Amino acid sequence: MVRFGGNGSWQMPDGKPYREPMFNLPKPIMVLGGIMILLQALRSFVLSEEQQVDVLLGFAFIPARYGKTALSAYDFPGGIFGDLWTFVTYAFLHGSWMHLVLNLVWMAAFATVILRRVGTARFAGFFIVTAAAGAAVHYLVHSGSMTPLVGVSAVLSGAMAAAARFAFEPGQMGGLGSALQGTHRMPCLTLAQLKDNKQAMTFLGIWLALNLIFGLTAIGGGGASIAWEAHLGGFLAGLLLFPYFDSVPRRPSKPSGRSSGPKKPDHPHIRVIK
Repeated sequence: MVRFGGNGSWQMPDGKPYREPMFNLPKPIMVLGGIMILLQALRSFVLSEEQQVDVLLGFAFIPARYGKTALSAYDFPGGIFGDLWTFVTYAFLHGSWMHLVLNLVWMAAFATVILRRVGTARFAGFFIVTAAAGAAVHYLVHSGSMTPLVGVSAVLSGAMAAAARFAFEPGQMGGLGSALQGTHRMPCLTLAQLKDNKQAMTFLGIWLALNLIFGLTAIGGGGASIAWEAHLGGFLAGLLLFPYFDSVPRRPSKPSGRSSGPKKPDHPHIRVIK
């Protein structure tokens, strides 16, 4: 609760002036962004070129690590554990400062929506699953490639798809705006309901179209190609798997049609008195 003071300033009940926080974002989102900024700064200003290559070999997702190819026989850093963690750690690295800034903006919007709905622990699981799904689809298309995959875009694509399942509830006002403030607590739409929701389908259709355009023309990547396959993998994972992470109870199933009348007594001569 705040009150409007006579001097034209908002005041708390204890008389202290109210100050709007500079960053109205959940702390986990700010921590994630801070880690990504720190890693990019280290790679840009501290590490040598050889050390930067070592970081990519150890933590970026490189399809050549897997499969029966000449490059897969190369001794990548991390060994078998690196084969597992790079399905997720690639999301913390970025190809350029422009790439990072764009992703931070999208993360502040859509990752915030998901985090505020499901909580930190479930969001961590959602992050891991959508990142891994993006890497997996990227591998299916680029198996044997030595080009590293970096960026959190697959997770953000999954967050955008997941948000469409609850932020466009028919009859609810605010859309993504209220979802950003954590006020969307309606049950998640089923896929059938999602298909009949024009707002949600338009939102998803625009995302798919833009992703296709960016992927085919390499627009917005700071000179690097757009990993549309990873985006699609994260998108599908977020769309299909979000209900398993959602903290809001699902819609109750339809009644079975059985009579809900009073229970019959165990003995025919016993009468229930109400």
